[in-house]
Amino acid sequence: MKQALYRINIRVLTPFNIATGENIGDFVSKSTIKYKGKPYIPASTIKGKIRDNFFMINHLNHREEDCSCPMCKIFGSAGYSPSRIYVDDFVTEEDSLTLIRYGNAIDRYRKIAKDKALFNEEVSANRLFKGTIKIYFDEETINYKEKLEMAIRMIESIGNSSSRGQGHVEIDLQEVS
Repeated sequence: MKQALYRINIRVLTPFNIATGENIGDFVSKSTIKYKGKPYIPASTIKGKIRDNFFMINHLNHREEDCSCPMCKIFGSAGYSPSRIYVDDFVTEEDSLTLIRYGNAIDRYRKIAKDKALFNEEVSANRLFKGTIKIYFDEETINYKEKLEMAIRMIESIGNSSSRGQGHVEIDLQEVS
């Protein structure tokens, strides 16, 4: 089994929100997820983006049950088929920089602003997040190494409201071993 370790820098181009689902008092309706007072990008967010991109690149014949496609072998599936990709949370070394962004919900049917639908959310304006990804390849999955690297580089946005211009990112991928 061959191991590949990647060091990844995520450069954030526009502020993002990965919400906790909790309110901050009465003022902010969506707060940014934080650890020790600093915003971070959860590993599950990155792994989900990579998995989705990998699926799009490879046009796999994936089934929901008893699947042995390369995606299920790398990312894991139900039963005893553990994941072979391990993603760290992506953290920033910068001081926490959060902003409050206001928005208005739009009635997509009538194409006008909804009544009483003004909202606000906390967004992170930190610019650099760092983390690692470790992948264990076998004889079959090693053939998908380049496509997996491509799936990582294809990540263009994270968090909520990317259609509103939030959370656009650039990925810097370096293979360490």
